[in-house]
Amino acid sequence: RDTVDASHYFCFHQMDGVRVFSWKELGVSNHEEAVPLVMQNLKDTLAGMVKTIFGEVEMRWVESYFPFTEPSLEVEIYFNGDWLEVL
Repeated sequence: RDTVDASHYFCFHQMDGVRVFSWKELGVSNHEEAVPLVMQNLKDTLAGMVKTIFGEVEMRWVESYFPFTEPSLEVEIYFNGDWLEVL
């Protein structure tokens, strides 16, 4: 869809990971209560990874829709005067 340049490439890269929580560990008894806690844990983990790879950069979360994951997020960093999707 986009012309190949410094911020667009025709390859798709995907990263997967798994973290299993118990209801007891989260201190909840149902899925609806667990989602925000698990989402915060995911954001904290990915933010740490972004900091390790890119250093101290401005970062933002973009809510997205992908049919194979729900909820879905993208991570963008501010780089060379523009937002660049990195995860």
